[in-house]
Amino acid sequence: MASDVFPGGLRLSECEPKDWFLVFCPVASRRWIKWLVPGRFKHVSAFGFVERAQSWVFYDWNLDRSHIFVVGNHEADILIGEYATGNTVVRMAKPIGQDMAVNFAVGGWCVPSIAHLVGLRSSALRPDALFRQCLAHGGQIIEPNGQGNEAENTQARSS
Repeated sequence: MASDVFPGGLRLSECEPKDWFLVFCPVASRRWIKWLVPGRFKHVSAFGFVERAQSWVFYDWNLDRSHIFVVGNHEADILIGEYATGNTVVRMAKPIGQDMAVNFAVGGWCVPSIAHLVGLRSSALRPDALFRQCLAHGGQIIEPNGQGNEAENTQARSS
């Protein structure tokens, strides 16, 4: 969409997270993924807080379909803990890309989907490469290897 203001005065930039928390998972959901995806991380998903709605949005590309969950701030702790436990969470400021820029996403798996979600122009094919690109573009590790287990312990909640 060319403008941030939708007919009726609704600002679209207020309807999406200002920061995305990318969750890099070292465990493969299926045995063949472990062999197909070399490196430390096997999957990546994302979640972020929408201030206007006081809700958390979770995006998780899976083999069957993409899953999108919207959870109220008052009950998000359980899902955030589930996503963060045993994984590495990287905070990415949104937007990375320019609103008018063209940013095609090639491929149909988690890595290009998440790169496109946060506006990162990326040629990464594997989660490890996306992880390195996120750090190179200002991403901050806030939950290394599940230590602490709660993303909100790092001031991630509603900030």
